[in-house]
Amino acid sequence: MRSPRNETRSLDTRAHADIDGPVRKCILSQDRASPVALVRLALSPDGVILPDVRAKAPGRGAWIGVDRAELDVALAKGRLRGALSRAFKTSALTIPDDLPQLIESALERNALDRLGLEAKAGTLVTGSDRIE
Repeated sequence: MRSPRNETRSLDTRAHADIDGPVRKCILSQDRASPVALVRLALSPDGVILPDVRAKAPGRGAWIGVDRAELDVALAKGRLRGALSRAFKTSALTIPDDLPQLIESALERNALDRLGLEAKAGTLVTGSDRIE
């Protein structure tokens, strides 16, 4: 049954009322989650798939939210290529063999960059004497 024209729906009727903010869908598991829980993959101009952990690269992106073991299996079986071909609407793409390692190093670099910024700002607390 349709709701009257000017009547707003309650948040409980939304499909994802438990997630606040934008929602993205993992191309492998089809699970929906917040962008902070997923990793964005971007297509470079020369057709190479690269991790975009800050989600700042221009253009269309594909989101994945699986662990490394599932990503390795999807990469080996070709499911990742099929999902990325559908997401980017092209079959002319190159997936690096070490994509899981690229994602891991990009996440590590992003975390270390964030720690460096927090240390410069003076908001990073270190050492057992400072924690009470």
